[in-house]
Amino acid sequence: MILPCLKCSGEGRIFKSKYGGNDPDVWDAGQCEECEGDGHARCDARGCNEKAIAFNDDGEALCEDCMAEWAVEFSHD
Repeated sequence: MILPCLKCSGEGRIFKSKYGGNDPDVWDAGQCEECEGDGHARCDARGCNEKAIAFNDDGEALCEDCMAEWAVEFSHD
């Protein structure tokens, strides 16, 4: 499972409205810069740009490899 981008809700595009909220009159404001248009959250670990699969206990979105490293490090504490 891959986490959806938090900024665009997995759409890969940013939609804006004149009034906000539940305004049905929206327009496409372009590609989401956070996920580069693919709709997937990125790993929060420094230097890693893989697709995130889960959140750790600290609320960081991590990829499979970084999650395994975090779990091993956490288990030693």
